[in-house]
Amino acid sequence: MDQELTEQLKRFYTLWRETDAIYEDWAKRHGISYYELLIFFSLWENGEGCTQKEICDQWILPKQTVNSILQNLWKREMVHFAVMEKDRRNKKVTLTDSGKRFADDMICKLQQLEKRVLQKMGLAQREALLQSTDLFNRLFREEGEAVEQINSAAISISGNSKSGKECGNGGNHGNP
Repeated sequence: MDQELTEQLKRFYTLWRETDAIYEDWAKRHGISYYELLIFFSLWENGEGCTQKEICDQWILPKQTVNSILQNLWKREMVHFAVMEKDRRNKKVTLTDSGKRFADDMICKLQQLEKRVLQKMGLAQREALLQSTDLFNRLFREEGEAVEQINSAAISISGNSKSGKECGNGGNHGNP
């Protein structure tokens, strides 16, 4: 059973990387980086604009990466920065007219492609994909929180932060 789960994890990691690579390749073919695609999507989706922190949180991207991309987009006159009235320390980032036209065109093309793919999958497979992904995420979150609670309790009792257990996969720690 453990070997079967390990093999399934390897397959999952391969599919995860492949999905990222497919989107990265699509973005490159449209003249932008994968991270630029994610940032354009955030700004497009939030028509009223959003903060750099919100973009970082949405995609789990480093602040420096997002800032660098936004500065580059600003130089290309694709985004505008405005000081927020409620919190003057933060700036709201919005698409300029040219940025909006670019994002509208690009995201429309991407979503048309995604919709064609989903259509070809059929309703049952689409629902299975969504339900399985939702279930995996929910269970992963629950298990992760349970392990953290157990580890925190063990650390406070023993004063030692190492569990002493190895995952037994020859140094490959399962990172995708």
